[in-house]
Amino acid sequence: MIEQLQRTIAMSEEKPGFVSLACIEPFRVFFPLALIMGVLGVCLWPLYYGGCLSYYPMLTHARVMVECFVGGFALGFLTTALPKMLGVSALKGAEFCLLLLSYLAMCVVHLCGFLQLGDALFSLTLVCLLGVMLPRFIARKSSPAPGFVLALLGLGCGALGAGWSSFLTTDGGLQVNTFFLRLLYQGFILLPILGIGSFMFPMILGKKDKYAGLTGAAEKRMWSIRAIEALAVGILLITSYWIESLGETKVMSWSRAFICFIYITKESGWIGKLGELRAKGVMAFSIRAGITCLLLGMLLSPVFPMQRIGLEHSLYIGGFGLITMIVATRVIFGHTGQGSKFQLWGKMLTISAGLLLFTLATRISADFLPAVRVSHHVYAAACWVVVCIIWGVAILPSIRKIPPVVRPKPTVKKKSVLDMDFRK
Repeated sequence: MIEQLQRTIAMSEEKPGFVSLACIEPFRVFFPLALIMGVLGVCLWPLYYGGCLSYYPMLTHARVMVECFVGGFALGFLTTALPKMLGVSALKGAEFCLLLLSYLAMCVVHLCGFLQLGDALFSLTLVCLLGVMLPRFIARKSSPAPGFVLALLGLGCGALGAGWSSFLTTDGGLQVNTFFLRLLYQGFILLPILGIGSFMFPMILGKKDKYAGLTGAAEKRMWSIRAIEALAVGILLITSYWIESLGETKVMSWSRAFICFIYITKESGWIGKLGELRAKGVMAFSIRAGITCLLLGMLLSPVFPMQRIGLEHSLYIGGFGLITMIVATRVIFGHTGQGSKFQLWGKMLTISAGLLLFTLATRISADFLPAVRVSHHVYAAACWVVVCIIWGVAILPSIRKIPPVVRPKPTVKKKSVLDMDFRK
């Protein structure tokens, strides 16, 4: 938490070590690790086509990108933001080490190709996260943003989907297995993005909080209404995955797109005028582009069943990937005292966002152009790696920065007439 970190700095003459910073703000460790896993996850394809892998890496690639890449960013964000929102203490050293070791073990196991064990460790990691946060939620001094109901449902989707894939995958039929895989691959990411987005997107887009003026009973009533709305959206989306597993792919995918469009538009007001797109900088532009890709992926993937996997990368790369990158950038800037960069067209970040969209186009075209499918897979992987390198070089050095401490100026007591020395 920024306030806790600043108090720590103010009470000490020396700057706190990086370990202390990481316990208070775990994103400083989880974000770089997640980025590394994102690079390794896509490098599986060039290694396979180059004859360096003896197995087809589709399942391993999917697990690494969902559980290790997105999962790492989710761990870093939630362990940093939730204690602040709840008004409670940051993670203790033992809690931070537990989550970190569990995450690292899961990453290593997945890269070695042991999918079931990796799924079990991922489910365990999410359960540990919930266990760490539950006592803090009980002792909370304030409530989190109502959209975090969706984040909680998303964690549940991830834990259930990975748990099923790890232990019970042979006990269910095709429909049941498909349902739990959808919970893992999409529900785990989509629901938290909607929930966190209802809180973060207006900040990134430079929108005013339309509920900021509410106080007292009106504020509590509005919080309850929004929390119930978020819960209803989450239940509808989870239900759509179950119905889709029964064969209603097109209708359910379009229904999800409609539900997400309504909820995101209501909570964030992401649809703006052309002037707003130019005025708010690359982060705001990228959020709008990410939301558009997310919705297009849901709308188009069932229309072309032969190219469905390729088109779903509009959801994964352009939606989940781009939004994750921008939210992580906002978190890093916000927690390191770099608020002046929020609404700028930073060169490196702009290049990263543009190249990521090019990566998306290259990956989708691979499924529509069978003659160059392999080469486009390799090109898309190479572009993703370049995006990660550029973003990492531009943004990650800031994780060692600490927000400047604003020390109050000492008040100077004005002398009264009685304090004056009349001999001078």
